[in-house]
Amino acid sequence: MCGIASFLSCGDWAEVTGLDWLAEIAKDFEECRERDPLEAAQPLERLAESFDQLMTFELHMGIMSDGDVLEHARSLRDSLALLAGTAAVALEQGPRTDDLEALHEKLRDYHWQLDMEVLGNVERTAAIMPPDIAANPSYRDRHYLAWSTELVLEALDRLEVRGRDSAGIAIAFTLPAGIDPMDALGDMQREQAKRRAGIGNADTGQILLRDLDDGRTVCRFLYKVAQLVGQLGDNGAALRKALRHDELFWKMSAGLESVNIIAHTRWASNGIISVPNCHPVDGLVEGGVSTGLEKTMFVLNGDVDNYHTLVEETVVSRGACIPKVISTDAKILPVLFHLDAPEKGDAEQRFRSVLKRCEGSLAVVMQNMSDFDSQFLAQKGSGQSFYIGKVRDGWLVASEAYGLAARSRSSYPLAVHREGGVSVILRNDAPPDAVPHARSLGNGEQVPLAEEPIEIFSRDIFRGEFEHYIEKEVHEASQSVRNTLNGKYVVRSDQVEFLPDGFVNGPELVWHMTGDGSLGRIICVGQGTAAVAAMAVAELMRRALDGSGISVESYTGSELIGFMGDRPMNDVLLIPVSQSGTTTDTNRVVDLCRDRGAWVSCIVNRRNSPLVKKSDSCVYTSNGRDVEMAVASTKAFYSQVAAGKLLSLLFADLLGTMGKADILQEIRALEALPDAIDEVLRGKDAIEDVARTFAPVYRYWALVGNGGNRIAAQEVRIKLSELCYKSIPCDVTEDKKHIDLSTEPLTLVMASDLPEMVVMDTVKETAIFKAHNGRPVVFCARDETRFDRVAEAIIKVPRVGGGLDFLLETVAGHWWGIAAAKAIDEQAAPFRAARAMVGGMIADAGRWDRTALLTQLNACNERIASKATDSALPAHVGAALANYMLWLMTQPAGVCVAEARLDDALVVLNKAIEEMTRPIDTIRHQAKTVTVGISRPQVLPTAPAGCN
Repeated sequence: MCGIASFLSCGDWAEVTGLDWLAEIAKDFEECRERDPLEAAQPLERLAESFDQLMTFELHMGIMSDGDVLEHARSLRDSLALLAGTAAVALEQGPRTDDLEALHEKLRDYHWQLDMEVLGNVERTAAIMPPDIAANPSYRDRHYLAWSTELVLEALDRLEVRGRDSAGIAIAFTLPAGIDPMDALGDMQREQAKRRAGIGNADTGQILLRDLDDGRTVCRFLYKVAQLVGQLGDNGAALRKALRHDELFWKMSAGLESVNIIAHTRWASNGIISVPNCHPVDGLVEGGVSTGLEKTMFVLNGDVDNYHTLVEETVVSRGACIPKVISTDAKILPVLFHLDAPEKGDAEQRFRSVLKRCEGSLAVVMQNMSDFDSQFLAQKGSGQSFYIGKVRDGWLVASEAYGLAARSRSSYPLAVHREGGVSVILRNDAPPDAVPHARSLGNGEQVPLAEEPIEIFSRDIFRGEFEHYIEKEVHEASQSVRNTLNGKYVVRSDQVEFLPDGFVNGPELVWHMTGDGSLGRIICVGQGTAAVAAMAVAELMRRALDGSGISVESYTGSELIGFMGDRPMNDVLLIPVSQSGTTTDTNRVVDLCRDRGAWVSCIVNRRNSPLVKKSDSCVYTSNGRDVEMAVASTKAFYSQVAAGKLLSLLFADLLGTMGKADILQEIRALEALPDAIDEVLRGKDAIEDVARTFAPVYRYWALVGNGGNRIAAQEVRIKLSELCYKSIPCDVTEDKKHIDLSTEPLTLVMASDLPEMVVMDTVKETAIFKAHNGRPVVFCARDETRFDRVAEAIIKVPRVGGGLDFLLETVAGHWWGIAAAKAIDEQAAPFRAARAMVGGMIADAGRWDRTALLTQLNACNERIASKATDSALPAHVGAALANYMLWLMTQPAGVCVAEARLDDALVVLNKAIEEMTRPIDTIRHQAKTVTVGISRPQVLPTAPAGCN
């Protein structure tokens, strides 16, 4: 789980073509504000067509140096904000339409783009430059260098969700023939440059100078940072600080012509977390077998499975060795490029030869000083990806599409699967309309890459002040629900009037519900969290349609098709639930049910997704594009249930199963839900206290609930499993004593929405859990006091009614899961400190200190003895650590570092940290990378007797 970002410039940055287009677009929007704000579609289209110009370095410099250009940009931003506000009011007043929703979203997109990615980027770029250079637009070359570097660093920031224990960036630039970068330096600075040129092992601060055959000079500056316990954004801040204060970097880059940058953010899977192991890595080895190995640098996502074999065959066989301070498998890539393939042709052939020899799942970028005008990309195996963006000023590459979202509206995914993998060579002289080609590593076949739109903007993935994406997304749940309700009904004279046009193909859905009376069944389906939402939607439908004669059922998609037989579905309304609309299992079920005659009305978050195209009608959750970056989906769950509640009330109104007054009361409960969600989150400190107290201490966990509370239990179970790496049973409350009570688990009891006749039974069950050495934590209504004397801890939430109270304990349960993952992760702190100490001693024998190491290892043992690691740390790992300590304590006081078995200690500490680490933003084994979906055969219903 790592991230790669790179940039290769073209020559356009030095050209000035004029910015009159910006003034014209700004004027169009000003006129639109004065007329009908909802007529903004046409100028918006023109702005969208100008996206590439909007994100150019030329506009960046225009804003920096020309007050008129700055004023036009600000005017355009302000117009977009005003128009977006007008569209939002129109949506709230209804009816909601696809066109109005799309207009509102596009206005918000481009307001964000102007405000944050154009005007805001000017400030961020200036912040990485020394003040005297930042304030002087005449240093256009240095401004371009800063702009390009910030481009890559911002992409890297967005990729940190894939790993952040270390990060590095190699910034290279060319100077024209006749310019010696050392001439710009004073005597002391020259000495500093020479010292930094001698930095080995591709360590941070290294400078490399090389003369090209055409007389140009290449300069490369390397910056790295390693943080054992870093937060999102820490690495980027450290790299920017190093850049801002590097006087040599800014002096030696005067007069530059072109730029070549590669960067990487790492999640260590091979090699300790250290600056030398941080990517990019060069090819230098110990043993003096060759020269020039430092010219080439690689970054790697994935693993080289045959790393040790390649080291033996290529390095050890020549009497050389990999430096002991470097243990990342990425190191073998530049070594192979120089040592194993120097006679195999040009750089492209040698690069491809390297990948052919490597086994495993890999995505790599190579920066070669001898081929400065190119970047070399390759992808091999499954699970790794690249997205290539062509921007006006060059090529921008990222290993996830969201790394490009701020700068490009389309990308070329490197998704061409060929045996043995593929390579792509990007060149800085490519024409503006160039299409990158992938070339098979096996037979050399060339395939042009297909251009695909990037659906999201950077505002969709803005984390704000939150430490983790999932925290941000839980806090956005209330607004997501509000957006889901917008424009779908109005209340007039104390009566709810539903607006069919506010639903996608709503009038047809109304006809289907009220037409020929053939509807007999409603089936709700989904997978994972969406399956739990489907369960909730079915429960709300049964509540609203009682007495209608329509049966309401819920299934996971695979269960529905796998076991229903071959009966026709002409009487079925199928309601598939999905966040992305791309879930393979769900979409396959929809195809099969449609073929059997079902009407499909989906609940989905993504407009124009495959599920929408397969459906007859649909309800968008939130605004139809409510992106969730966290792997564990949260806010979509609330808006999916809210959409289902809205549908159930629409159907009740159409079929007359509820009176007008009752429908209004239920709508008021639904409208109260967002504020109640916010109220739960205002009490998150108390929820965190409970999680910190119990989560790290207890190994076995369980969830129980009854009625609607079981829906909350099922959903919270999913989040606890994903965030805390627990296999957790979920049972009906009263059934728990019949199943696995003997495990004495920490049991989360969901009990916020109980009929009076059930309350005391649930209290009694909770008392049973506690009596059998369990630890019951109860989630109940704020005004409920009967659990106070029997629960280990109580988390109380408000009521809203309308059958929706279970959602509020779900909010509390989601936050409990986030806090629990953090609490477990925090227990690894002394182990991480011990690993850092051992790694430092391995890298530098002079740091060997037996007493200090024993003291730090004892801190780990004390943490184990406190029970704070019981939830996650296997006993054999703790025993292995104790055994090592015992061995080390029995050694003579003067034992040397070579005899201290530090490699053994490192293995044990790595295992301990792996067992206790809960990264929250990522999941160790992400289902999204391995799911292939069900493959139910196409079985059409048997024709009734007498039919041809």
